[in-house]
Amino acid sequence: MMTPLDHAWTATEAPGAGDAEMAKYYDVFAAAELHLLIDAASLSGTGTPQPQLFPVDDIDTALVFDTEDRLAAFTEDGAAHLTLSGRAVIAMFAGRNVQVGVNLGDAPSATILPAAALDWAAAALRQPIEAEEGSEMALTVPRMITPDLISRIDTKISGMGASVGEAWLCGLGSGRTASLILCVALRAEEAEQSVVAALAETARFAGGEKAAFDIAVTMGGDARLELARKVGIGFEPANPAEISRAQPVAPGMDNSKPPRLR
Repeated sequence: MMTPLDHAWTATEAPGAGDAEMAKYYDVFAAAELHLLIDAASLSGTGTPQPQLFPVDDIDTALVFDTEDRLAAFTEDGAAHLTLSGRAVIAMFAGRNVQVGVNLGDAPSATILPAAALDWAAAALRQPIEAEEGSEMALTVPRMITPDLISRIDTKISGMGASVGEAWLCGLGSGRTASLILCVALRAEEAEQSVVAALAETARFAGGEKAAFDIAVTMGGDARLELARKVGIGFEPANPAEISRAQPVAPGMDNSKPPRLR
């Protein structure tokens, strides 16, 4: 079965693929749940688990897999691993001159991400993108929207039913200074950090040198949300979870729940 990483990587190898497809791959990678191979020796005592590094072309290489079946097939022994988000993997190895082997074996997405690529991705993710709560926003009908951007936002929003009720992509300002802003209606305030982090990935990777859009977090009754509904392009999560259900937090983003060790 093809995974989201398989689809994203396959798109980068299609005829005519370029920077946009590669940026979309990193967006998918950052949001993915990955299994990082761990050095079994580091599990003894009370020390911190350390990634297993292998020399590939004289460069230390960590290994991650997007399914446990792929990890088991590669190691043949169910090796110890941490389960964490792709964004946590990027942060872990950025600036360390370590490259990351992804789904090595028979997977369509098997590749090695160079250290320089991880550094670039980490820089893209470094700053959250969120409009100041008290700032006045002249919301307008969005202009010059590409189908690719709509697809990326829709893909990310569709999996946020437990945290996001609705979202609207609007224009902001006018003339040469016009930009885009995504107004997001949360189901609960405590979901803000994880929602903004996930959407900021898409904004960074879709925008090149400048983020593709800003993010404004709203709650019910917010005047900005009422205006956004009138002028914006709407997105609604698929199969929204019940409001009473616990809000999901991306792996590796909740300090009270460290990455799972197996």
